[in-house]
Amino acid sequence: MSAFRWFAGWILPVGVTVAILAGTKIRLTGGEREDAERGAAKLKHIHDLLKRGYVEEPSSEKLYDGAARGMLQSLDQHSMYFDPAEMKEFLVDTEGHYGGIGVQIRFDNDALEVETAFEGTPAFRAGLVTGDRILKIDERSTESLGSDGAAKYIRGEPGTIVKLTVWRKATGKTDVLEITRAEIQIPSLKGVAMLNEKEKIGYLRLLQFQDDSLDKMREAIDGLLAKGMKALVFDLRFNGGGKLDQSQKIADLFIDSGVIVETKGRLAESNDKYEARKDDTYQYFPVVILVNEGTASASEIVSGALQDHGRAMLVGSRTYGKGSVQQYLTREFEDGSGLKYTIARYFTPKGRWIDRKAGKEFGLEPDIVVDLTGEETAALMEHWRKQDANEKSDFRDRQLEQGVATAITMLRVENRQK
Repeated sequence: MSAFRWFAGWILPVGVTVAILAGTKIRLTGGEREDAERGAAKLKHIHDLLKRGYVEEPSSEKLYDGAARGMLQSLDQHSMYFDPAEMKEFLVDTEGHYGGIGVQIRFDNDALEVETAFEGTPAFRAGLVTGDRILKIDERSTESLGSDGAAKYIRGEPGTIVKLTVWRKATGKTDVLEITRAEIQIPSLKGVAMLNEKEKIGYLRLLQFQDDSLDKMREAIDGLLAKGMKALVFDLRFNGGGKLDQSQKIADLFIDSGVIVETKGRLAESNDKYEARKDDTYQYFPVVILVNEGTASASEIVSGALQDHGRAMLVGSRTYGKGSVQQYLTREFEDGSGLKYTIARYFTPKGRWIDRKAGKEFGLEPDIVVDLTGEETAALMEHWRKQDANEKSDFRDRQLEQGVATAITMLRVENRQK
């Protein structure tokens, strides 16, 4: 039986393996069958021409792998074919421990962009930020690699060097960076603290939705509540997503009833609603969520659900806008190759489809907009680096300041209503 993985983020699987298409037979109408037969005959004809006349005889495996790759890439930026070596690399990557630089990437607007540089990683220390464009990996152009293909060349043995040619969003200039790869282990949660002792405003920052995120979140919140927390600032800036089931469960921590997220696709099995449960719900403190252009996918599910239910105020910049679900077939073929493709769109409780394909209203619009300049964004990353190193930082985080002020206002409104 084939193994399938549902994805709401770029890299990590949601963890639940479901057989959706196993045993399903595709029935084609007469016209569809004729189109499929013509297409197969065309591919076979091209294969034969190249085998006979190309300057160097290509392998049939390479030709058909290329055809499969092109077929998936013609659909959207999230659909991708993996040859056996790429599939092996991907499965290692999803374990959360790998040799690389700690960057999450996306292929957008025909360019390879940085989605997130994870804290404490070589990419983070090199100053890569959301929106930077990777033009070359070593001397290899990224124009036709796609995000998964590029990841293959960025990863490597710890201690080795990868050279990236990068267009900087903040400056508009191109830099060449030599980054030493390391063993990458990305923490789930950071920065848990009481920011305002007088008003008892708690804070935590979730870097990525991982297997342990729900448990880490509950542990952190319970610890802050034990210290008297009255309101929470939940930082999802630069959180590019991760495991869908964890995002649903974390949203469920704050919502006691109603829809958290709905998925819609052509398959009956890809149409689903995730409903909140009343058990173990935190209902008794205001929540502010910090978001920006690096807030994507699973992070947008949580933010959109809490915003639609009126359970949280969003502060910051408009989010990235990824409203689709991918299915991974990791054991579909005997040679070890695999593929992913989009099977559904997801919608917030109020029916909003936030994907970039939705038009100019993509992403989530914060309730209170506080945009940072490119220079401020780079300074924020440096500020977090200094915090990790216990170094002094004078950076003024305007989004965080507004988040705390909003939490205090929400507390006062709540107290007047009692």
